[in-house]
Formats: sequence, structure tokens, C-alpha cells
Amino acid sequence: MRKPAEIFAAAVVLLAGLTQAALAQSTGAQAASASETAEAQVSGLIGGILVAAKHRLSGLAADIVEAPGELMRLMSDASTAMPTGNGILTITYGLILVIVGAGAEWLYWTYASPVVRAVESAPVANPRQGFRLAMRRFGMRFFGLALFVVGIVGAAAYFNWPSGFDGFVIASILLTMIVRFAWLCANTIASPGNPQLRLAAIEPGHAGRFVAATVGMVFLIALSYFLFDLLERSAGAPHAASALRVLATTLLALIVLAAVLSGHRQGNARAKASGRTPPRFPYAFLATALVLGIYGVWLAAGARAASLFAITAIVAAIQTQLRNWVFFFWPEEVLPVEGTSGAGLLPNIVLSLSRYAVVILGIAAAVLALGAPLTDMAMNNDNPLMRFVLHLLGVAGLALVTNIGWIAVRELIDRRLRAIGPFDPHGEAGPNARLLTLLPLMRMTSAIVFLVLLVLSALWTLGIEITPLLAGAGVFGLALGFGAQALVRDVIAGIFYLVEDVFRIGEYIESGTTTKGTVERITLRTVALRHHNGPLHFVPYGSLGTVRNNSRDWVIEKFNLPLPVNVDSEQIRKVIKKVGEAMKADPDVGPLMREPLKAKLYRIDPGVKIFRCKFQTAPGKQFDVRAQAFRRIEAALKEAGIPFADGTQTVLIPGSGSQPAVAA
Repeated sequence: MRKPAEIFAAAVVLLAGLTQAALAQSTGAQAASASETAEAQVSGLIGGILVAAKHRLSGLAADIVEAPGELMRLMSDASTAMPTGNGILTITYGLILVIVGAGAEWLYWTYASPVVRAVESAPVANPRQGFRLAMRRFGMRFFGLALFVVGIVGAAAYFNWPSGFDGFVIASILLTMIVRFAWLCANTIASPGNPQLRLAAIEPGHAGRFVAATVGMVFLIALSYFLFDLLERSAGAPHAASALRVLATTLLALIVLAAVLSGHRQGNARAKASGRTPPRFPYAFLATALVLGIYGVWLAAGARAASLFAITAIVAAIQTQLRNWVFFFWPEEVLPVEGTSGAGLLPNIVLSLSRYAVVILGIAAAVLALGAPLTDMAMNNDNPLMRFVLHLLGVAGLALVTNIGWIAVRELIDRRLRAIGPFDPHGEAGPNARLLTLLPLMRMTSAIVFLVLLVLSALWTLGIEITPLLAGAGVFGLALGFGAQALVRDVIAGIFYLVEDVFRIGEYIESGTTTKGTVERITLRTVALRHHNGPLHFVPYGSLGTVRNNSRDWVIEKFNLPLPVNVDSEQIRKVIKKVGEAMKADPDVGPLMREPLKAKLYRIDPGVKIFRCKFQTAPGKQFDVRAQAFRRIEAALKEAGIPFADGTQTVLIPGSGSQPAVAA
């Protein structure tokens, strides 16, 4: 029999095992329950979206079926109401409105037409001048449109409109104003009749289509927003309004698709005409899929979701093309050298402002599309969302100011780099090598400073206390300095190398690590040396040690000339001096030499006289000058009948007795 203690221990172990199994089963059940809950939520969300889409599509189908009956009823009501007094009065008032507005505009154009014709016929020297003339013409046309609107609105406010007709009159006036303004903007951009005033790179054959497509799209959007809502609210025809919206949206999608495909064909034609390769990425397919996707979202989810997608797509498309549109007005800007930004200061500032303006307009359009209560949010100072929006606007303003400041600094540096010209790795360093060395580092340092200031200012604008962050950054920097001593040593050594002007871009140097080459690139930590055999060495500043600069000021080149021992030393000196004077007078070799070629007797070996020749030249040019000196000295000695030492005389080596040896 087992002892009671053993039975008790076995019971405790069994109970612990059962408890652990129960806990594991409970934990597994909870995890499985949580996983099933998450899956159920996702499935419920997707199911809800599908049910809502199905309900909307069913409603659209029912609206299309019911629309003809409602349209017939509306036509019958209109034909009944028009012969009545209210109908005749409305038609009469409408004609009076058109006459008043058109008359005011006609009177204006009687005096303004010659000025517009003079603007259109003025010579245009560059796109910016064309832009100014186009804006002048736009202002004159807009003033005529404003007179038309003021005349119509003033006359409309004077009349007492019959009940039930005032809404249609107001909607018609707004529709006319919007369509005419859209035509004015599109015509100013494309300028079908005056290519010199065109504000975009549009082919002459496509300018009229651009204007027609733009006016058609704006007309359909305004029609859906004004008249169809009026049919639904005032005329009691919701099915007809919904069916007409489907028709207008479908036509709008077709117009956009036609514009996308036409632009794709136009781009391919320009690429083939200029010899460029058409883009390999199918942008037309992507744009077509995007348009169809937005149209599908509108059918399934409604106008708000589709508007958000459309606004996002439009803002993204404008941002990708904005650089080309802005720089269209500065075609004379020279191409930058490698590593610079491109166009001048003003185009870059205009581009930055345009990007911010497009983003802000996109956000405003999205807010309007969502129907946010802007008035209530603006009046309620305690609204956290409004405070957050104001803080974001402050951050956006700081980003804009910082970006403009960075553009100004970068453009000043890039303009100087463009004036210097690109670095030639095969040429000499030149007097601007120090600027080529320091300006890129100044540009990088300025970018880092602007970024740090922007981040700190943005945090302060958002209400985040930055003093602890600065203290933490100091502690972190101290720890980083101890942990990365080699990195800190390299950076500090590089600063002193650059401050003391030890080397520059394009100079040939030798470091204490036996690494040598031409300085091609300088960063905050390393210098890139191109060896004369081709390899590129990246040497940290802390490892450079003693630097020997072979490209500063001047170089003295020396070489030995072995001649027979019986030659006249004074004659040799004069011959070589005459060769040096001829080289100094040579227009090709002379500018490379600082001092002429000279020679003197260096030593006398058994059977051989060694003459030491030397000259002073610009750094890096000693090899070419030496080759010229060899060629001219050889010709001069040959003309004088003086041979070189043949190196085969038998001489006695000192201390070797009488044993002969051959001189090397």
C-alpha cells in the first residue's frame, strides 16, 4: 500500500495538472473567441458595405424605372403652368433679365473690343509676357461677365417672382454664371485662336477640344448640383432627379475617359516626333482604371465617397504635372550642373506656393464635399477639432515659410555652382575648386538646419513642450559622442581640414595611409579619392593623417641627363638653356611653365657625366612639359652631334681592385 503522503502528493499533482489544462483551455477559448470576434467585425463591415451598395444600386434601378413617369408628369405640369399668368410672367421676367445683362455687357464690349484685339495682336517674346497679356485679356473678359451677372442679379432682385418659379430662376442664373466662368478660364488656358497667349503646352488641334470638354464637365457637375436638387426638393420628382444624375455622371465619366485617351495619344505622338521613347508604364490604363473606379464608387456608395476619391486623384495628378506647368513659363532657364536644383529662384518659389495652394484647395474641396459644419466649428472656440485644424494650419504656414527660405538659400548656392560649371575630373582644379568643395557642404548643412528648425517649431505650434526634448537631445548627443568617438573624430577632423583649406575638389593628394588620388567628392565624414588607375577610395578624415597636396601653386620637376664624359659641360648648359627659352616662347608649352628649363653638371661617374635638368610648372602639367623637354633636348643634342651615354663603358668599381664591371 502507498503511504498517505505519497497519495496526497499524487493528488496535488493531478489537481495542478487539471487546473493548468483548464486554464489553457480557457485561454485558448478566449483567444479563439477574440479572433472570432475580430473576424465577425470585419465580415460584418464588409457585409454592411455590400448591403449598402446593393441597396443603392437597387434604388438607382428603381429610380431609372420610375423616372419616365415623373418626367412626363413634370412636362405636363410645365405645359399647364406656362400658359397661365404666372408662367407668362416668369418667361417675360426671364427675357428681361437676359436683355438687361446682355445689354450691359454689349455696351461694355463696344468700347473694350479694340483693346482686347490689340492685346491679342501684341508681339509675345516669351511665355511670361504671354501670361501677362493673357491675364490682361482675362481681366477684361471677366469684367464683361461681371457686368452681365450684375445686370441679371439686379433686375432679378427688382421683380416679384411668382411662387414656385423663383428657385428655378436662381438655379438658372447660377448655372449660367458657372458655365460662362468655366468657358472663360478654359479659353484663357487653351486660347484656341491665339497660340501666343496659350498658358499650357496644348497642341493647336486640341485647344478647342480642351475648352469644349472643360465646359461640358462643369456644365454636367453644375446641372447635377443645382437643377437636379431643385427637381428633387421643389418639384417632387426624386426618381427623375436621380436618373438624370446617373445620366450626367455617366456622360462626365465618358468625357474624362475621352480626355485621358486623347492625352495619351498626344503624348505618344510627341514622343515619337521628338525621337524619345514613350513611357513604359501604362499611365493611360492606370488613369482609365481610376476613372472607372471612381464612377463605380459613385454608383455603389454615393457622391461623398466618390468626391473624396476624385479630389484626391485630381490633387495627385496636378502635383505630378505642376512642375512642368510652372516651368513652362521659364523655358530659357539653363540646365543645371549635376547636383543642383534646376530653375531659378522665382520659378522654384512659384512652384512651392502652387503646391501648397493645390493641397489647401483640395482640402477645402474635400471639406465642402463632406458637408462639414464650418460655421459652427469656427464659432465654437472650444471645439478640439477646430483647434487641431488651426494648429495644422500653423504647421503648414511654418512649412511654407521654411520651404521658401530653403529654396532661396539653395538657389543662391546652385546659381553659384552653375556659374562655376561642372567639375571636370580630367582637368585641373582651377581657382574655384574651394567653392566646389564648400558650397555642396553648405547646402547640406542648411538643409539639416532648416529641417531641425521646422520640426522644433512645428512641435511648439502643436502645443508640445520642446524644452525637455532639447535637454534629452543634449544628453543623447553626449552619449552618442562617447559611443561613436570615431565618427565624431572624423567629422571634427573634416571640419578643420576644410577650414584650413588643406585640399579641394579636383586636387591630387596623398594621405598618411599611402592612399592617393584626385579629390572627387567631399562629405561630412569622408573624402573620395580617385586613383590614377581608376579605383575610388573613401577615406575617413580621421585616417588621413599628414596630407601631401600635389596640386597647389607650382611644381619643380627634375630629371637626369647622362652624357659622355668627354663632352663640354658649358656647351651642354647653353644648349639646354636655349631649349628652355624656346619652350618658354612656345604658345602651347610656355603658359604651362613658371620658370624655364635649366641644366647644370650634377656629378661625374666613371665614363659618364650626369647633368641635372629642372623646370618649374603648374601642378599636374609637369608630365606633359617633361615629355616636350625630352623631345626637344634629343633633337638639339643630335643637331650638335652630341650622343647620349650608351651605358656600356667599362669602369672600375672603387675598392674592387682591377676587376672590370659594366656600368648600368
